[in-house]
Amino acid sequence: MKDKYFDFKKSQIEQYLEAEFKKKFRKPGRISLRKRQKFLKDITRKASKRFGKDVLCLVDFNKGGFRSLISPARVESTDKGSLYQSFVHSQVFYTSHCLERFSLRTDTQENCILALDGYMADALLTFGEHEGYLTCPVGVFAYVLENERLVVKTFLNFEMLTENQILDFYGPGTMSVISEEYLTDDFNESDFILMDDLESHSENVNSESP
Repeated sequence: MKDKYFDFKKSQIEQYLEAEFKKKFRKPGRISLRKRQKFLKDITRKASKRFGKDVLCLVDFNKGGFRSLISPARVESTDKGSLYQSFVHSQVFYTSHCLERFSLRTDTQENCILALDGYMADALLTFGEHEGYLTCPVGVFAYVLENERLVVKTFLNFEMLTENQILDFYGPGTMSVISEEYLTDDFNESDFILMDDLESHSENVNSESP
């Protein structure tokens, strides 16, 4: 029954994808890279709302080929809600709550598990530094260990962390892990300043003083 449902849903998605493609590109001809990127962005957003965020849409624009991949392969029902197994890290499982919060707090429209796996590769390197927490360039993951499995409960972005928490989680290496979108060259716009920059800024201010 599971395989039949998989095939049925896959067929539905591909028919929907093909219909949206024909609606968008009514005339045959070469499709520019910009239009391709816009279509994929729009269709991913629409498909995630209609069929769930575990769907990937693939399009061969030259041949009009349509493909959809449904994942993950393994989902469990537990007292923490549904657990979704990582594609890349076999011992890592994400709760449905974690998927929802990650999607909301990073404004992710793509497949959330693939996006999480990308950040988890960095986060696992920090295992043991902070009990119950893993850090990555976009925020912090809260986890528990159960039956030799790492269950990721939720995701916290930088906006949810206090200044002390950021310093505690990231320490003096903050600049090397924080995404560029959170960095600024204007001291007046910063929430916290690295010590080296603070000393440099103080020297410049003192030299400009009369």
